[in-house]
Amino acid sequence: MELELSPYSLDTLKTNKKFLSANPIEFYDKDLKRAKKEKLLLQSTFKQALNRNTKLYRVKDKSKEVTDNLGFFAISVGNIDVNGSKIPSAILDYLILNNKFRKYLCEPNQYTLGIELFREILAIINDLSNTIGIRYIILEPLNQEKDLVDFYTKFGFSFIPQKNSTWMYLDIKELS
Repeated sequence: MELELSPYSLDTLKTNKKFLSANPIEFYDKDLKRAKKEKLLLQSTFKQALNRNTKLYRVKDKSKEVTDNLGFFAISVGNIDVNGSKIPSAILDYLILNNKFRKYLCEPNQYTLGIELFREILAIINDLSNTIGIRYIILEPLNQEKDLVDFYTKFGFSFIPQKNSTWMYLDIKELS
């Protein structure tokens, strides 16, 4: 499986409004409480994308081996406070994988879909940092779930060193 990451244009967002604001097939977790939070996050992200406050991407299989949508993610630009200075940062606003394919192994490196997609997202943000002045990547793991925190920690993310921060960050120069 080779990933195809397609940014939604404003016209495509408007065309897909019913789909994206409803329930995109089997995306959500089997745990109904978590699934409800995931759905609310997608709806919120979709509204932000319609207002041009974030860029929403769809993830598909380029080889067409799998025809379902594999996931969605959204990236925006904001700031992180570092010793009283506001530093421009890329924000990973949203990331969800289709529940059916979360453990799927991608060719040729045999990474799970989650790892492969996150590597692609980091590459997009790294490229973006070469075009505009951003220094950090920031994100907030859903409910600070241990599995998610561990996943991001493996990529080098740490919690922002503020009292009770729920946000994690990575210095983009660590990607080089």
